[in-house]
Amino acid sequence: MVRGFIDVVTAVFGRQDELLGSTYMVQDICLVCSLNLVNQEIYQIYRICPRCRFHYSITPRQRIELLTDQKTFKEKYKHISSLDPLGFSSKITYRTRLFNDQKRTGLTEAAIIGEAKIQGIKVVISILDFSFLGGGMGSVVGEKIALACEYAMQRELPLVSVITSGGVRLQEGTLSLMQMAKTAAATNRLHKKGLPYIAILANPTTGQTYASFANLADITLAEPGALIGLAPLRDLQITESEPLPLEAHSAEAHLRNGMIDGVVDRVDLNNTIGTFAKLLTSPRINAKVLQPINRKEYAKQRPEAWKAVQRARHPLRPTTRDYLEKLFSDFIEIRGDRITGDDPTVICGLAELAGKTIVLIGQQRINKNPDQQNYISASGFHKIRRGIGVANKFSLPVITFIDTSGPFMTLEAEQKGIGPAIAQTTSAILDINAPTIALIIGEGGREGALVLSMTDTVLMMENAIFTPVSPEQAANLMYRDASRVSDAAESLRLTAQDAKDMNIIDKIIIEPEGGAHTDIAMTSLIIQENLIRELALIQESSMEKLIKKRYKKFRNMGAYTDHFQSAVAREVALLKESKKIK
Repeated sequence: MVRGFIDVVTAVFGRQDELLGSTYMVQDICLVCSLNLVNQEIYQIYRICPRCRFHYSITPRQRIELLTDQKTFKEKYKHISSLDPLGFSSKITYRTRLFNDQKRTGLTEAAIIGEAKIQGIKVVISILDFSFLGGGMGSVVGEKIALACEYAMQRELPLVSVITSGGVRLQEGTLSLMQMAKTAAATNRLHKKGLPYIAILANPTTGQTYASFANLADITLAEPGALIGLAPLRDLQITESEPLPLEAHSAEAHLRNGMIDGVVDRVDLNNTIGTFAKLLTSPRINAKVLQPINRKEYAKQRPEAWKAVQRARHPLRPTTRDYLEKLFSDFIEIRGDRITGDDPTVICGLAELAGKTIVLIGQQRINKNPDQQNYISASGFHKIRRGIGVANKFSLPVITFIDTSGPFMTLEAEQKGIGPAIAQTTSAILDINAPTIALIIGEGGREGALVLSMTDTVLMMENAIFTPVSPEQAANLMYRDASRVSDAAESLRLTAQDAKDMNIIDKIIIEPEGGAHTDIAMTSLIIQENLIRELALIQESSMEKLIKKRYKKFRNMGAYTDHFQSAVAREVALLKESKKIK
């Protein structure tokens, strides 16, 4: 690249007042890589440089043409236009600025609202135009966004917002600031109605829009290289003593920091938005649709504890991502915790199971080396909670895949609130107003496994493990001897059969001989059939009954039953034996 992101944004948007009339100029030479753009098809259609993929500005009408199905857009509230509520005094009057931009853009204001179809699905769409007074959120823009939310509620349709805004509308003073409250209030009502809201942040998205309705969406996407943030870029350049990083304030930086769900090329936006809209509006799963599948299963001999640990940690054992394509169709990922980051050990997204939408939350082994463990950060637990929130809003079933060594237990993790994150996530999944199923596919370690196993039904792979501490830690604690890890594993009662005997899990999923990694296709088929069957069975009960049953299940965990009494006796015997050895 000839020029950096900061340089290009400064060149195109830095002198906003003088460039408003030319933001949509057709370029002959790319400002970033100097490629000749004449006769480049992708540039002519999408205003994207085919070499460096820099996304140039496009008009609202062009966005409508690219994003929606052909000839389906019907504009609403077209004739609402701004006045001059404060009689604002400046070199050029507010009325004159409004008139000039209305004449140049053909719009009455910076927001255009309407109804359309995207991939065949009806949506309400709102688009802000940066070339109209910088897309500033004046009273009419705020009014139109609120009207878009209300129209979506009236028609029970998803809302899709495309945002390009410089933030404040100075000419309207504090009235402009109050539009943040108006749009946030309208968005809250949309959420309470259970309707999807998808936001696309384009270049630039700053100021009041960014700190209000733009950041209240269920799904937030951004175009590549988009300038995003509360403060204008030039203000950051002034306040920071050091030069800004190359991608400061960019869509890519926001993705890394867990603030958005994805950076999507303009070419792919139509398909991505359509998939999200389809998954969030598809009929709910019900038992009549997902009929139980009955596969004859044969009981096997209980595996040795340490052998189960080795198989659960096998470097070739299938991970959550390995199962995704084989089990679900149309999986689309949700990224970030909206607080500090995006933990790659947690996968969260929407998927189809037997043609119906579910929320999938899975723990992903990043390091497949059996000698190195895989831990979840506070950010990972916040991300899980966000996925639970999406499922709760849309009453979508949740399926969790468990495969983790547990949470990070470091000073940094403590300072970032790992404890509260675990507690809050545990509370959220227990109170969710949707059916839940957990599947322990590998290592179920500590609180990391517990959080995602507090579900209506818990399934466990035959060679998976579920344990409060690792066998290595237990060997040191119980015997002060690291070499006795096999004995420790046996004492922990961590196998699937142990968990079934203690009523911690509901069912064991049989694996191919030698472990799941020996035949991933067959393992996936068995898992899929079990998930369909169990979800169908769960949904035969009302949510009220499910929630009561869920409470009773965990309320009675560890109750002093005959089984518990025998378990205590066994532990006492083990302690006596360990004292004799010493």
